[in-house]
Amino acid sequence: MIRRQIERVVAFEAGEFWPAVVSAVYFFCLLFGYFMLRPLRDAMGLDGGVDSLRILFLVTLGVMVVANIIFGTVASRLSRRLFVPLVYWFAIACLGVFLAIFIVRGEHPHPMVGKVFYVWLSVFNLFAVTVFWGFMADIFSQGQGKRLFGFIGVGGTAGAICGSAFTGILAKHIGVVGLFASAIVLIALAAIIATILGSIIERQNNAQMVDGILPPGAQERSSLPIGGPGWSGIRDVLRSPYLLGIGAYVCFFTILSTLLYFERARIIEAFTEDRNARAALMAWIEFAGQTATILIQIFLTGRMLRRFGVGSLLAIVPVVTFIGFLGLLAAPALLLLGVFEAARRAANHALSKPARETLFTILPREDKYKAKSFIDTFVYRAGDTVGTLADKSVAAIGVSVGWIALPLSAIAFVISLGLGRAEARRAARDHGRTHETTVPDAPTPPAPHAAPAAQAVGAGGV
Repeated sequence: MIRRQIERVVAFEAGEFWPAVVSAVYFFCLLFGYFMLRPLRDAMGLDGGVDSLRILFLVTLGVMVVANIIFGTVASRLSRRLFVPLVYWFAIACLGVFLAIFIVRGEHPHPMVGKVFYVWLSVFNLFAVTVFWGFMADIFSQGQGKRLFGFIGVGGTAGAICGSAFTGILAKHIGVVGLFASAIVLIALAAIIATILGSIIERQNNAQMVDGILPPGAQERSSLPIGGPGWSGIRDVLRSPYLLGIGAYVCFFTILSTLLYFERARIIEAFTEDRNARAALMAWIEFAGQTATILIQIFLTGRMLRRFGVGSLLAIVPVVTFIGFLGLLAAPALLLLGVFEAARRAANHALSKPARETLFTILPREDKYKAKSFIDTFVYRAGDTVGTLADKSVAAIGVSVGWIALPLSAIAFVISLGLGRAEARRAARDHGRTHETTVPDAPTPPAPHAAPAAQAVGAGGV
């Protein structure tokens, strides 16, 4: 009964239902665990004041560079089947160390513990999510991504809502130790489900054997090392116009997000001095954004990706950002701010984010993990840093950030359309080649699949 209801709103094809559902549950557990800990991270980061927080931002950016090289080196030597769960088991081990410290030292240990935890969780959350989406891009084809990534994203949105609510309701009752223990359980479930998902994909690949022969690349994808040197992700981003375009899009998005974050703080501070009123307003903005995100993910994302294409959905966030900042320049009102931020958040998570992840489905497998991780971690945090410096500079001369945000939004819009055209060209070029086997599409009509790494444009040549 439930399956029939889901299939009415999601365009599943043969063999896709269970892999997509398991992926959504995997994402749910992962973000449930992370969003339990995020309020703790933010509170610990503010213990030293705003100036200390800016320093932690810079430290996090530096750690991202080292972490990317280590991440790439480990990925080169391990198969996907081992690497994906290992990322989460390593995180669980680190959380276990923090948990032991809080058990032994109490809930207020040395301030340095809080600073280390802030940096660690800021790094982990980006790597955890990029590994998830890299895995999705590896097991689903381009056509499947356009149909299924919105539905899979629902799991993550629901997990974020549950994690935030769990901490808000139970933090006072179970304390820091209880939150850490609960997060460990959720992330362990995510690791186990990732392993189960890999097994489901392998079984589906094996079921396609013809005369005892597996489809090209089906077995190798999960059993062979990802390959390449540890720094190949950074190298490929710098060499590839396509990857540079994705990186530029992410960087502009984070710069604009940071500018909006500080603009929101100024507007709310100007309109109300009551801390509880401020918290309530931000909570309602968060609730509106998350509610709109889930509704769009369920009913519209897959249809819009197939109908309008990747470039159009990528362009929605720059358009919303341009209109929103233009409105704030004309009338910096609380209601307008709330509508703008909720609309932008929903547009990003429900539309542009799934479209952005689809961009990676047509890349070689090595880039799905290494280049993607560099973009989603270092480039993302670099955008935060640039946005912080830009806001500080503009505020110093008394000019509204909207005058910076408008041209940046226009540039991001152009990048979006360019990425859409580039993705369409690559998909057309790869169509008809010998395909890697991912989750099988329905036999009629044939759906486009990502080309195998050996036949796709090689690392460094994209």
